[in-house]
Amino acid sequence: MRKWYLLFIFLIIFAGCEANKVDKDNNSIKLPNNIPSYVKKEDIREIDWSQKAVEFDSDTGSEMFGVKDKVGIIGPMLKPNQVEKWMWHFWGVNEGEMTVVGINRSTTKIYPILINGQSKDDRFWSKELAGEINGADYHTPSNVMISEAGEWAFMVYINGELFETFVMEVRN
Repeated sequence: MRKWYLLFIFLIIFAGCEANKVDKDNNSIKLPNNIPSYVKKEDIREIDWSQKAVEFDSDTGSEMFGVKDKVGIIGPMLKPNQVEKWMWHFWGVNEGEMTVVGINRSTTKIYPILINGQSKDDRFWSKELAGEINGADYHTPSNVMISEAGEWAFMVYINGELFETFVMEVRN
């Protein structure tokens, strides 16, 4: 009888753990209220965290990092709470608007990383693209800032469509 009692308790505990796991998976992603409507939780769930940004040379001699022949950035690596200037480059884009969503892997916090000025309150999601430069079809300069160290995914949307995602480690 005691074996059945222990088995019953084990099954209840196991079922509770599995229910918490499912619940956590369904509720761990909380989109900010002001995020563009085309950013979906499924996009975030499907991030390939092994898709690391790589350094590459555009065919014009400009050293960049990102995803070759898709998204290239000229600028310094990020440090928490430090505003940096990045020049974004895009290949295979026919004008429009860039939206960048930053996701911290360990905290699952989601932020706009584009920033006006120096204040965290000056963050925004989207920016218009300009014309050709450094061998890319389109580009745009921006200030960027990350609030905390960790592994970050940057989801880049062009005209409301997910264009590319890349991952970077942000260190203190």
